[in-house]
Amino acid sequence: MRTFVINYMPEEIRMAVLDEKGQLTDVAMERQTEVSILNHIYKGVIRNVLPGMQSAFVDIGLGRNVYLNLRQGHRLKSLGQLFEGQVLPVQVIKEEMLGKSARVTADISLAGRYVVYLPYSTGVHVSHKITDTAKRQALKQLGASYAEKGSFVLRTAACQASIEEIEADMVYTLHTWQQLEKRYKVARNGTEIYGDADFYFRLFRDYAIRSDDQIVIDDQEAYQALVNLQAHIKTGATIQSYQGKRPIFSAYQLEEDWNALCNSRVDLPSGGFLQIDHTEAMTVIDVNSGHYTGSSSNDTAVLINREAAIAIAKQLRLRDIGGIIVIDFIDMTRQSDRQALLKVLEQAVKRDRIKTVVCGMTRLGLVEMTRKRERKGLSDRLFAPCSQCGGTGRMLSAETVYLQIVRRLRELGRTQQVKTDLLIHVHPEVAEFFTKEKCKELSSLLHHQVEVEKVTEQSIEAYSLLASQ
Repeated sequence: MRTFVINYMPEEIRMAVLDEKGQLTDVAMERQTEVSILNHIYKGVIRNVLPGMQSAFVDIGLGRNVYLNLRQGHRLKSLGQLFEGQVLPVQVIKEEMLGKSARVTADISLAGRYVVYLPYSTGVHVSHKITDTAKRQALKQLGASYAEKGSFVLRTAACQASIEEIEADMVYTLHTWQQLEKRYKVARNGTEIYGDADFYFRLFRDYAIRSDDQIVIDDQEAYQALVNLQAHIKTGATIQSYQGKRPIFSAYQLEEDWNALCNSRVDLPSGGFLQIDHTEAMTVIDVNSGHYTGSSSNDTAVLINREAAIAIAKQLRLRDIGGIIVIDFIDMTRQSDRQALLKVLEQAVKRDRIKTVVCGMTRLGLVEMTRKRERKGLSDRLFAPCSQCGGTGRMLSAETVYLQIVRRLRELGRTQQVKTDLLIHVHPEVAEFFTKEKCKELSSLLHHQVEVEKVTEQSIEAYSLLASQ
């Protein structure tokens, strides 16, 4: 049984997913000010085709053209050579982030609770996570009876669904596509023709809510909306309206866990810890033994690394970290231990709904991974770049700033540009380097009086050269 704890406000929805042991396994957040276009479908117009890069840029009405990879997709092969001004339906598969435009595909897909409909593909496919041969064959036969036009992918959730539920989902996605085709014919170029479902419907769809699941929400109107939706979807899950006096996240001991997702350090049970650092190109995770000491250095490495692998898979899921991930585990002497570690990591990431691939270990002992990135991760959504350090996490030292000022004054002295006494505004830490002797030396160099004034509220990297009154 899973428990979905939802903290609702009109401005923000926070959700935490607990497993049968009460452990946090997933989180989700949606804010009123955030406009997501992921999975939305548009009537796009090709504005540029770059054959050398095997790419095109498409106008979907956002003010900035989006990227279309010409090397990927079945639909593009059937269209042949694309040209500027060509109109075609495209779907957003990756939102704009890190200064890069959104990405789209011509291979449209419509996701239901148990199936994904692909109108431009053929055949019936079953999730690899369904391993029972008889069940796979039965699902394929069921999908074939509805795949008159297009293709169906039977999701993992279909394994526990009834034939009637799966058939209803297929009919729903087919009907949705038929409506989209009609809308596409009359829509203006560069406009949206399909938007993804709201938060509550995505909850039932993406998490494949089952009859043994429990949903607890702390807002009466939102509770009623969930009850009404469940009556339409017919899941059988238990939905409760939280009436406690304490905030719902505090009552379920979730507030501390939520806040911990903002920390770069993650402690491990044995005393080791992870250090998670984000860059524009990749996420780097360093595994440290901390204060743990085992019977031998290799035994310590094996235990800490195993804990770290399980924790890393969980943190990637909770923080929604995507893209390239490089992990520096503690060195292990035996090749068998390294192979066992990779297997632990591969097993741990299987719980992730997002496609995650463990690529292997390099000669330097670094483990490379990729996780599909569709939207901004939790860190990018919760934090903004520091106005002082510009997002680098580092600032110039007081001595460095002091030397910058001295260098600037010496340049002004050589060119004889100073025509009046100077007053320098600096941070108090920088002011400590301007001794009476240094100010006297600079005054002699410039042939004008130099004074330094401390400005507490000023950034340590900022300074002002002012004409003294």
